[in-house]
Amino acid sequence: MLHITNGESVVTSFRQSRFPGKYLSWIDVLHDGPVPDVPTLEALSDIRAKALADFGCGAYEKIRAGFTERDTTLAAFRQHEEVVLWFEHDLFDQLQVLQLLDWFSSQDIGKTRVALIQINSHPGVVPFYGLGQLSATQLVRVFPLRRTVSAMQMSVGKEVWRAFRAADPSDLFALADFSKTEKEFPEMPFLRDALLRWFEEFPSVQEGLSRTQWQLLKAAETGARTKRDLYMASSKAETCPWGDASVFLRIESLASGPQPALLKKSADDYEITEAGRQLLAGKADWAKLSGGIDVWLGGTHLTGEPAWRWDGEARRLVARG
Repeated sequence: MLHITNGESVVTSFRQSRFPGKYLSWIDVLHDGPVPDVPTLEALSDIRAKALADFGCGAYEKIRAGFTERDTTLAAFRQHEEVVLWFEHDLFDQLQVLQLLDWFSSQDIGKTRVALIQINSHPGVVPFYGLGQLSATQLVRVFPLRRTVSAMQMSVGKEVWRAFRAADPSDLFALADFSKTEKEFPEMPFLRDALLRWFEEFPSVQEGLSRTQWQLLKAAETGARTKRDLYMASSKAETCPWGDASVFLRIESLASGPQPALLKKSADDYEITEAGRQLLAGKADWAKLSGGIDVWLGGTHLTGEPAWRWDGEARRLVARG
């Protein structure tokens, strides 16, 4: 068996339980930085390695080597009788699931079974954030929940992953269709909520802030000063808290530009500025204060006065002009 999951904490638990098979951690924060529509996994891995290195996640050479090892292990999946995808409900995981389903949809699976475990809760674990909270024994009990990946799941993975990587995000918005009350992807029960959280990272129509940026400024306004305190305060507003590295990137973005929203007083001491207060009051726009936005969301590159904004109240993607 080949077990593919979201991080090293789950792999450590696999090892502790001596779970049979080979383990592969699919480490990539796909909601940070460019994820353009390029023809091969190799090409995308190179782009992702450069982006993560630019974010300060390590040296490019080391990150790229890690992706090469990861991709080589994936390509050898036919050596196994079964591939099990272990993922949870949050945006981080759902994007990884989409990438893997898209990749497998273009492969000759042969006799290998591809199965999926996707959960958003576990008995006795409250609040449940992810598989990394589970002990080796608990993971063993989750294993029977796996189900063979269906043709519909493969199709959804391929279509939604293509739309996520598009330069124009309107197709993805149409696929998610937040106007409906029922689940848009019945065999992917957590996908639409994850996509909603992704769209919330687009600049708001009100003040040009993403949801995370707004939460961070609100935390600073109420007295949070260090990166850790800002992160913890922002996480309390999340159903599925983000990793700290992603949030730290957004702290630094708020402390940059001609009129920063956060004043960086020392290496780990931040204070909300008057510009930040104006943003929270809806009396200023971050695209103007920052000197122009420069951010990737999937395959969409927002620059200057962003071409797309998010109307959170209406759950609507708004095109400029």
